[in-house]
Amino acid sequence: MLTVKNVIELDILEGAIVRTAKHKLSKQPVEWVSIMDIPVENYIRKNEFVLNIGAGSGKDMNIFHMFVESVYESGASALAIAKGKYIMDIPQSVLSFAEEKEFPIIEIPWEIRFAEVIHFVMNEIKRSQNEEMQIVENIQQYLLNMVLQNPNLSKVAKFIREKLGNPLIIVDKTGEIKGKSNNASDLMKKWNLYRKNNFSPQAISLTNDHHPLHARAEKIELLNHVLLQFPIESSNRIQGYITIELKDEETVESFLNNKNASILEQASTVLAMWFLRESAIEETKTRLRGDFVWSLAKGEFSSYNQKLSQAKSLGYILETSYICLVGTGENFQELYKRNKTVTSYERWKQSIIHFIQDEIFIGSNIVNQKVMTTNHGNDIILFLEAPLDTYKEKAYSFLELLSRRLNNLLPGLTISWGIGRCHEGENRFIDSFNEAQAALKIGRKKEGLGCRINFDDTRIERSLLRIAKDEEMNDIVNQTIKPLIEYDQQKNTNFIGTIIAYNENQGKISQTARSLHLHRHSLLYRLKKIEGIVNLSIIDPEDRFLLELCIKLWKLEGEIDT
Repeated sequence: MLTVKNVIELDILEGAIVRTAKHKLSKQPVEWVSIMDIPVENYIRKNEFVLNIGAGSGKDMNIFHMFVESVYESGASALAIAKGKYIMDIPQSVLSFAEEKEFPIIEIPWEIRFAEVIHFVMNEIKRSQNEEMQIVENIQQYLLNMVLQNPNLSKVAKFIREKLGNPLIIVDKTGEIKGKSNNASDLMKKWNLYRKNNFSPQAISLTNDHHPLHARAEKIELLNHVLLQFPIESSNRIQGYITIELKDEETVESFLNNKNASILEQASTVLAMWFLRESAIEETKTRLRGDFVWSLAKGEFSSYNQKLSQAKSLGYILETSYICLVGTGENFQELYKRNKTVTSYERWKQSIIHFIQDEIFIGSNIVNQKVMTTNHGNDIILFLEAPLDTYKEKAYSFLELLSRRLNNLLPGLTISWGIGRCHEGENRFIDSFNEAQAALKIGRKKEGLGCRINFDDTRIERSLLRIAKDEEMNDIVNQTIKPLIEYDQQKNTNFIGTIIAYNENQGKISQTARSLHLHRHSLLYRLKKIEGIVNLSIIDPEDRFLLELCIKLWKLEGEIDT
């Protein structure tokens, strides 16, 4: 990196005198050089070495002072003033201002031609840039060889730290740490705290925002420390992140100079290859794991030993208690239309289901519970590690976390969930899966779309389903409420709904009327009409029970496949 110190050491600037901020010369980068006079406006670039003869101020030192302030505020690296024709002596007020702001002012002899200064400085800038580019290319080649020869990302992280001087970690898209540099223990603790509390990163805004990496970087402020997060991308898909902790009092702008930004960009490119290779391996594993979880749910193993052997080869541990949760996306079509993508619906749906499964894994890491998941059609099947005595609480807590994360990333997504019980024995996965499926079917009818229902909370509905399988009971249901259903269809009424509301309100007329937004007399008329249609008395407890039972069985049979 070319600095002001390097510039004033050029032969062309022999005789130049540094008047202010001598201690800053080696820290002020020089990326541009120009001749500038009043007005400054927005013509000066960040880290520009500015040359001036003072002509624009017309020997008015107040105007000259304002000019110097403008040059400083523009982010210039230094101001070189030709002393002679227009500026006989640099005012003390200007020197005091520059010293206070730690802004280098350099006094150069009038005889030095600015054109030659620009020529020599530009040559030095190009030379410095070429050297930096060569260094960056060498770093890229070294990293590439390192990744190809050794998949250990901690070695890669250590090498990047040597070049940047800051501790860093490399994480995948779920936030799991894949590699760490030296002295990264504190950074790892901060990162785990960041993940646990779901803090949101901030976009970075820089005055010298001319490197493409700047637009993609994000800042995380945590415990009075600043972390910078740089995406590792391939085909516009995030594969992971390089996360770096800034040193005390180090600014984002000073760290993200061109050299560091170029190193990070090259490192990101090389690391994307590593993640792509791992992704291909992981996709194969995911398919095998999905097939295994489906076989686990359906009991498609020839022996218990075969099941254990496959589980071990896929990294699953079966020697702990699990519950099954089955979820189904209720509004994929609606979200697809809202998304207005050119991708086909089926392809889009699969990507969303995979995204949900990724979030399931992230959630399981956050709560430190093992999980096994797959999908079958629109259904998402997962086995969640949970203790026998608190499995219900663990299930609802996990679904709440998952829902919060999905709502942030996919607003409006609706998923209904059925939850099985926690079993023991060889058939525990099959039993819990069948229960979760049954709970989901009942829950969608009982509580509506977006339900979360446990198998234990469906006892009444399961009892009714048993009764509904009896042929004689089916005949009784048809004889009892078929006339009422036909009347509703012909007259466009909702007498079925009226009876349901009447029963829910325990036969209280005023309360039922309020829930239906009816006048009391209108409700009494309806009930009288219903009694005539079904030939039953709603006042008689046995008749009312029969009517309520038949309606419940009809609703279950109508919308639940028994």
